[in-house]
Amino acid sequence: MDLLFKSGGNDSFHTLPDGTVKDIALHEVIGYMTGDSEEQKILKDIMVRIPTDPSDMIYRQEILKDLLANEELCKDIRSVIDSVKVLQYYGNGAKRLHDRDNSLASLLEELRALKVYVEVVETLSDTLSSNDIKSEGLISVRDTLKEIVDSEEFKSVKPDIEKIHEDLSVAKGAVIGVTLTADMDIENVTAIEFVDYKPRSNYTIMDIAVGSKIRNPFNDYRYQDPLLTAMTPHMKKHLGRHFAEVKRLITKHSKYDSRMLTDLYNALVFYLDAADFGRKLASKNYSTCFPVIAPGKDMVIKGLYNIRLAVAGQKEIVKNDFSFADNEKIYILTGPNRGGKTILEQALGHISVMASLGMFVTADSCEGMPFANILTHFPIDENLTINYGRLGEEAVRIKEMVKAAGKDTLLLFNETFSTTSAADALYLCKDLIRILKEKGSCVIFNTHIHELAGSLSEMNGWDGDSRIISVVMEIKDNVNTFKLKRSSPDTSSYARNIAEKYGITYEQMKEISEE
Repeated sequence: MDLLFKSGGNDSFHTLPDGTVKDIALHEVIGYMTGDSEEQKILKDIMVRIPTDPSDMIYRQEILKDLLANEELCKDIRSVIDSVKVLQYYGNGAKRLHDRDNSLASLLEELRALKVYVEVVETLSDTLSSNDIKSEGLISVRDTLKEIVDSEEFKSVKPDIEKIHEDLSVAKGAVIGVTLTADMDIENVTAIEFVDYKPRSNYTIMDIAVGSKIRNPFNDYRYQDPLLTAMTPHMKKHLGRHFAEVKRLITKHSKYDSRMLTDLYNALVFYLDAADFGRKLASKNYSTCFPVIAPGKDMVIKGLYNIRLAVAGQKEIVKNDFSFADNEKIYILTGPNRGGKTILEQALGHISVMASLGMFVTADSCEGMPFANILTHFPIDENLTINYGRLGEEAVRIKEMVKAAGKDTLLLFNETFSTTSAADALYLCKDLIRILKEKGSCVIFNTHIHELAGSLSEMNGWDGDSRIISVVMEIKDNVNTFKLKRSSPDTSSYARNIAEKYGITYEQMKEISEE
């Protein structure tokens, strides 16, 4: 069973580059979904792998819709997957506490694992059967589990386990005689008698069976306890009478493989965390929607906003519309500092990634085919440019981006070539946009090089079907509106906005000089 890829599909995906994960702040989105560090690792492993088959995206959407519609179902599954995690522990031989050569301890552990397996299968089967689910993925899990539960073989597992536990529980405790040395060390155990009541003890039967090791309550060091060491042969002899019976039970039910359940664990964590996050956004009245996945159609988004603003609790979020339709695939984006350009780029990255993953997106509506790959070029830490210098580092990264770019690729540039001269930057930007136009890629080119947007006539004459569009983050009355509009850059407005922000307009400086 696979809850991430539709049955019969090719399980194809593209892995997001590390740079993209960092630039669009995907790690922050993951942090919003769960505060559990182990679950964050699971989410990252899943969310950097972008499915390329639209049927997988729709398959995931339907599962998440089931969980979003039923909070109680989520709670019930959440309680079950804690036991699935226990099965993962039992299935990981590297984590077992017992000596692998200790066959008795191994059988006892397998008995425990079988007991947990039975409980998980029954509980998860009941949970899915008692809820109204519509998704193909969860229905498949429900039907598979029900088939197991209804089988005659499975019906015999529980009685067998109960019988073994009853037999093992006849002895409730042990009374021992201990010979001590003059230094009060244990010399040997001189007598042992198993009794049918429970003397008070700090030890369990497994403490003895797995090799006489217990945890020191004052630190994390595991040490050999001399009393348990002395008791071990007596305990093994007592348990040895049940060895054949336990082994027979394990052999009889050996066909049950817990990997069927443990393979679902990561996917269930992803869906449950996504559903919880969706409900949190809804409870604060932030709009979300499930994209209409339409192969062959360009992305058209209405009312998009950056998920980071919602998590920050911003009440009045400015929404924007964006489209790559009608062969308008390359946008030269200009605007004032802190006017929302980077926020817009990240929002587009989030929406494409989340749409591909089968998640809801932060928009009023979204339709089209998500991008198979997202490549980003945002400013890099100066400490990382020591080998090439800033321009050399940019050249290396851009060369790799162009090589990987295609028609199904979104490229997000943020102040690329900003550290070189204006004339050189304009020349380099034009060459970069020209090759991407020929390749048919979708591009957002966030820049302060306003002359680039002034060269649209020249650039739209280059080879390639896509038109190049100039868009700006609007300013009204010297105030950032964070609204996107089609327009040529307004250099004087941007300069005036920056000057007023830092108090260096002529009027502001004159006022200061007269004080």
